[in-house]
Amino acid sequence: MLKFITISFTLVTLLSSLAQADIEEAKELFNEAKCMKCHTPNHFKHKEDKVSNFHKLHKSVTACALNTGAGWFDDETKDVSRYLNKKYYKYEEIAEDN
Repeated sequence: MLKFITISFTLVTLLSSLAQADIEEAKELFNEAKCMKCHTPNHFKHKEDKVSNFHKLHKSVTACALNTGAGWFDDETKDVSRYLNKKYYKYEEIAEDN
């Protein structure tokens, strides 16, 4: 039983570290793309008519990335969406059926 608890704790710690690494990488992508050149923190406040859930947030980030030529892969765009969600929006992220 102790071995199971140790393995479980190790896995949780590892997954938590990986998630934090993704957030840090997403923050770097966001900063490198100079997103704050066009946006201010006020742009990321809840605007129900624009962004009211994680799916809409991700669509907005995707549109920005395409319009600015950020050159992000799909997973990088998703990571930046998660970064913005964690920092500003706090929406529940629902798994997609893709």
